[in-house]
Amino acid sequence: MEINYKILAIIPIILTIISAAFIYSNGLKESIDVSGGTEITITAPKDISIEELKEYLPPGVEVKKSQSSSGTFIIIRASNEVDTKKILEGLKKFFNTSNLEDLKYSQKQIGASLSEKFWSDGLKAIGFAFLFMAVVVYLVFRTPIPSLAVILAAVSDIVMALASMSLFNIPVSTATIAALLMLIGYSVDTDIMLTTRILKRKSDDLEERIKGAMKTGMTMSITTIVAMLVLYLVVTYIVPAAILLRDIALVILFGLIADLLTTWLTNVGILKYYIMEYKKK
Repeated sequence: MEINYKILAIIPIILTIISAAFIYSNGLKESIDVSGGTEITITAPKDISIEELKEYLPPGVEVKKSQSSSGTFIIIRASNEVDTKKILEGLKKFFNTSNLEDLKYSQKQIGASLSEKFWSDGLKAIGFAFLFMAVVVYLVFRTPIPSLAVILAAVSDIVMALASMSLFNIPVSTATIAALLMLIGYSVDTDIMLTTRILKRKSDDLEERIKGAMKTGMTMSITTIVAMLVLYLVVTYIVPAAILLRDIALVILFGLIADLLTTWLTNVGILKYYIMEYKKK
């Protein structure tokens, strides 16, 4: 049993290292919110085909349709590497017009300085979230090993979520950074609940405390996973224009699946080691 829980505790750590290596080799796609670029909005007929429009535009251009009471809008986003003139020429050919102003055309540019500031501010937000989380966790438990286990679980969840973003080409944007910050909260919630049950409660033996915490924590996590899955399906098949909600749902979904491993394998293993071996030395 001792060997089993130690081996199981290492599995998510290995996955985290593999995820970090994959992020390093494959990189992360950046939204124009982060990297800078051009956003073009055009009023269009309701029956316009996004796939046909993409054939007239250069590679690497994001196209989505948005509908509201004001009409149907086509939103085109491209990084600074894409030639804007080619996009405009393609739009003129597709809509068979010499003047895009006839389609209530608008264009805005996100500069590199704004993008760099956004990127640095996003990293600072995540960094401060981890810093304050570490301080609070240590003040609650007053012992380094269980506190580090909570921090390790949160870091692993973020790294594996980022690896999933890299794998499925989900861009780093305002929405996905917000999702990563929410994921820190979800991760800490389950890990602190587990650590509190194991360290603070003395009424049951260790295995019973772990089983009780797992029952509560798994219910919390699976409920949120199902909610995010439903949100993803609704956005994908019913409201495809809400692409930001789809990205948020996917990031949290991947992160929560990772959290099941880090909490109930790694964190449980570390706490078992702390109680069964470390404290007895």
